[in-house]
Amino acid sequence: KSPINSPAAEKLDAFLSHRPDQQELVEKNILKDPKIAPSLQQHREELAKRQIEDALRHKIEARPSKEDLVEHNILKNTTAAPAIQAQQADLQRSRLQNALEHKMQERPQPDELVKQGILPGKSTFGCSESAPQ
Repeated sequence: KSPINSPAAEKLDAFLSHRPDQQELVEKNILKDPKIAPSLQQHREELAKRQIEDALRHKIEARPSKEDLVEHNILKNTTAAPAIQAQQADLQRSRLQNALEHKMQERPQPDELVKQGILPGKSTFGCSESAPQ
């Protein structure tokens, strides 16, 4: 052996010594099972493919409609593109929060509600007076 090929030969020997065996390659679907005839392997693969197709078709047919998903609050009833639906929901939440804060600022003070007779006066809170009989 020449010294030029020696490192390459050693490297090749290292790779070959760590090469997976045939059964591992069959398990990883790299090689076909050598115990089965090639024509049967092709039929087996076609059958497996058809079974997967049938299972997927069944799942697609059984999935709920868009209306059912909207009714169960899984999907939002919106015409916005999916890419901006999250931003639309954030904007809607922000608008609701702003409206609530505005209403909280405009609500009447307790003194005004007492004057209008909506709230009882301060003397009736925690009072130990007995009610007339």
